[in-house]
Amino acid sequence: MENEALTIHIILESGWAMEIQEYLNDLLGNQLREMKYRYREQIVADIKNRMCSLLSKWDDEEYRRTILFVTDEEALFYEPYAAAEVKEFVVATIRDSMLEVAASVNCAQFKMEDPLSDKKIRQMTSDAIAYFRQYSFESLQEEARSMEFKDVYGEAIKKYPLAWEILKKTALLTAETLQFAGTNETVSEYEDQKLDCKTYNKVVCDGYSLDFDDYLKEELGNLISGYTEVLYVDSFKILSRNFEKVLHVLQIILENGRTFVTSNYYISNGYIEKRKEILRAAHSEKDVFENLRNRRGTPAELRNILKGMADAER
Repeated sequence: MENEALTIHIILESGWAMEIQEYLNDLLGNQLREMKYRYREQIVADIKNRMCSLLSKWDDEEYRRTILFVTDEEALFYEPYAAAEVKEFVVATIRDSMLEVAASVNCAQFKMEDPLSDKKIRQMTSDAIAYFRQYSFESLQEEARSMEFKDVYGEAIKKYPLAWEILKKTALLTAETLQFAGTNETVSEYEDQKLDCKTYNKVVCDGYSLDFDDYLKEELGNLISGYTEVLYVDSFKILSRNFEKVLHVLQIILENGRTFVTSNYYISNGYIEKRKEILRAAHSEKDVFENLRNRRGTPAELRNILKGMADAER
C-alpha cells in the first residue's frame, strides 16, 4: 500500500494547490529527518529551485525536453509506472539535486557519518514518482508561479550557450543521425569558468559538485591538447548529476572541436548520432562492459567508438 502521505492534496484559499510544498515539507522532509535541520533545508531549497526553474518554462517544448533529456538513460527505467515526463521531472529535479551530496563520499559536508544508501535513494525517487504522477503539470506550474526561486537552469544555459545549442539538437533529434553546419556560440559568458589545465588541487567530487576532479581535468586536458578526440562516459549521470556541470564540460569539449560519447549518443558540433533504442545507464562495472559490447541499433560513428572502447578493455 502506498504511503497515505502521497494522496494528500491541499488547496489554498486562493485556489492554488500546494502539491510541491506538500512534497517538500512532508514527504521529503520525513525521508531526510535523520539529517540536521539546516542541511536538510539546503537540499529542500535546491530541489524547490530546480522544480520551479523547470516549471517556469515548462510550456517551452525545446527548453523542457532538453533539460529532461539528460535523465533519459536513468529516468525511463524507474519504477513505479508513470508517464515518461513525470519520471524525468523527478530525476531531473530531485535525484539530480543536492541530494546527491548526502548519498556520496562528501556527505560529511552535511555532518553525516554515513551517506544515504543506494536503496534509500532509489526508494525516495520511486516515492516521488508515485507522488507526482497524481498531479498535472498545469497545476504544478500554477503553484511554481507563486513561489520565489533561483533560476538554476536559466543561469546555466546563459553560461554555456554552445553546449546548450548542441544538447538541444540532440534532445530534439527524431532521426538516428543529424549532420549540420555547426554552431558558432563559442564564447562562454563567464570566462572565469574556463578550464585551467596547468595547476589544480586534488579534489574528490560527488555527482553534484561543480568542481572538476583530477581525472576529469586530465581527460579534458588531453582533449584540449589533441592527445585524444573523444570523451566517453557510460551515461550523462556518470559525467555529473548537476545540469550546469554537464553543460560546462560539453562547452569545453565542443569549443575545442572534440566529441562527447555515451553508450547511447555521439555528440559533436556538426554531427550527432543516437542509438535506436537507448540502453539503461550502468549501475556497476559489469554493466559498463555490457553496454560497451551491446552495439545493437547504433549508427556507424557511435558503433566504432564503442567497439574501440570494448576492445581496449579486453
